[in-house]
Amino acid sequence: MKAADKTLSKRYARAYMGLDGAAFDRHGEAAAALRIAELEKVRSAAGRFVRLFLHPLVGYDDKNEILTRLLSKDVITSRAAALVGLLIRENRFYLLDTVLEDCIKFYNDYAGIALAEVASRHPLSEEELRHIAKILSSVSGKKARVAQVASESVIGGMEIRMGDLLIDATVKGRLKKMKNSILKY
Repeated sequence: MKAADKTLSKRYARAYMGLDGAAFDRHGEAAAALRIAELEKVRSAAGRFVRLFLHPLVGYDDKNEILTRLLSKDVITSRAAALVGLLIRENRFYLLDTVLEDCIKFYNDYAGIALAEVASRHPLSEEELRHIAKILSSVSGKKARVAQVASESVIGGMEIRMGDLLIDATVKGRLKKMKNSILKY
């Protein structure tokens, strides 16, 4: 994706979410979560017709008519439908998935949520994941949401990624550190 498209996506998401400069409160969090849910509904409804919405020979009026027929009455009047209509009108429907991802990022920033990914060879228990989330929350000062990924490259231990932070507690990582320390001398 081009840098200009990434910038546009963030602008659409920022305007759609309307969270800039807003202080965190439960009402604002619920409204932001609702906006994301509405946008996901519109995306899933339009999902089967992506190629049609992207096709340059299909006119805006036809695309808008199809979108109107796809959406239920409660969703058609939502801000999400208006945003998707704008993306269609501006021939930028291809940005919809990226806009949704950016909306989720803005929501997470607003709600103080940090996403973390734990890679391990074998599944971790719920208790272990909660313990990792608690430690990451105390380190970052945000609520940590931990997702687990099974990785064939991790022989033993685990690797945790949270934003730019990487915690390598794998056997491979420990052996590499040991090798580097031996080669220093």
